[in-house]
Amino acid sequence: MTLTGGLWFGVSKSETVPLFQVCLLALAAIANLGLLAVLFRLRYVMQRHLEWLETFNADGFVDAPGRGFLTRPFMVRSIFQMLLFLAAATSCVLMIGTMIGTGWIGDASSSRAVAFYERQAKDLAENYELIPFEHAHPLLFNELGGKPPMSILDVGAGTGRDVNWMAINGHSVIAVEPTASFRVLATHLHPNSPVQWVDDRLPKLEKMTVQRFDWIVLSAMWMHVHPKDRPAALTRLKTLLAPVGKIYITLRLGPPEPIREIYPVTVEELRNIGRPLGLELQEFGEREDLLGRSEIKWQTVVLSQP
Repeated sequence: MTLTGGLWFGVSKSETVPLFQVCLLALAAIANLGLLAVLFRLRYVMQRHLEWLETFNADGFVDAPGRGFLTRPFMVRSIFQMLLFLAAATSCVLMIGTMIGTGWIGDASSSRAVAFYERQAKDLAENYELIPFEHAHPLLFNELGGKPPMSILDVGAGTGRDVNWMAINGHSVIAVEPTASFRVLATHLHPNSPVQWVDDRLPKLEKMTVQRFDWIVLSAMWMHVHPKDRPAALTRLKTLLAPVGKIYITLRLGPPEPIREIYPVTVEELRNIGRPLGLELQEFGEREDLLGRSEIKWQTVVLSQP
């Protein structure tokens, strides 16, 4: 049990290295199952020794057959084996959960990220809504402000701050947001906003069908897409892009956060994914984090077809 506790402690301290977590959990499960088997052998040897003592030293032998549930033979072994089995089973469940969360097995959709935002939606909304659209997205402000109506898809629309600004400035906006708490908050914070909200997510965006968009916006969202899903996600976004449309992405440059399923991103990775799809990438510089986090910067890029 000490071994299990030590390994689980190691797992809790290695959140940024899922492979190490999986290895520790696998070791914990194997160790507990091994010790469970060892107890069978140990108790067998003890039983044989007790039988020998009873045969060769009958006068000095003390028998303890037990008369109740807690004093019956093999109770100690059974309790320890049950605990070892439960520890092994728990390690296996945690290991599978970690592998699903990292996208190694099953659907790599951002389930942990959605769960995090469901819990923190209200607190996060207070910070997001304090930042004006023109400060958060000066490039979009110049491209969309005072311009003829355009069709816009915002993937990961959050609290609705951005899509509300776009809609009241005359654009046709669809907001994709998988977090129910954010969608509810958006309707309360912007009750008169003519935005169409959709419960969907990358990489598939299954509910988006025939419409094509002049702008597709991914604000603080791309880092939630698992690296192995990014080619499929960008391919899907291109199918939704009008011939002269553009994809606007803000890239989070900073440490990963496994609890929110935030993975590392780079401009070069995105450029390499977009090149085979015929998408050219333009960089528009780095910015400091508007929430004051010193370890995080943001890079704005635009992808478009030549």
